Amino acid sequence: MNSERGQPPDVVLQPTSREDLPRLLKLWNDGRVMRLVGFPNGLGWDAARVEAWFDALQISPRRRHFSIYIPDGTFCGETHYRVDAEHNLGSLDIKLHIQAQGQGIATAAFRELIQCVFEENPDVQAVWVEPWPENLRAHRLYSRCGFAPHPRPGHLGEGPSYWELHRQSWMPSP
Repeated sequence: MNSERGQPPDVVLQPTSREDLPRLLKLWNDGRVMRLVGFPNGLGWDAARVEAWFDALQISPRRRHFSIYIPDGTFCGETHYRVDAEHNLGSLDIKLHIQAQGQGIATAAFRELIQCVFEENPDVQAVWVEPWPENLRAHRLYSRCGFAPHPRPGHLGEGPSYWELHRQSWMPSP
């Protein structure tokens, strides 16, 4: 990680592989990580369920899932996007292990993910997230990355919130 104050840490987004599944399972079953997304006891998944999830991911052409690492090989969490081609939107999400939080890793990883979405999907005009109202750390992260609260589009149905970042407002990090 970059140790200079104010410098974002170096992160590596790797397409999630089968080798990452045990680490994802541990992340998703950790209630400390999942409580602010509605699962205070974690997801309660087992190895078979995460394998089935991974198999379904492989046949979904408009979804990409990444495992977040720092250069020394430490697994920090996950991030992903799903493209809604009908509405030219990309939905994003991120989760980090407790030990990886508060170090700038989420900001660096999320900025990299946003850049990836816009580069790989020229039809996507905006990306969005839906942080829970009580998840103030997520609100700060999304604000740092350029997202702002907007009225929730009707086609999405109910949800905790809706924050959006338009392609033309995106300013990639130098």
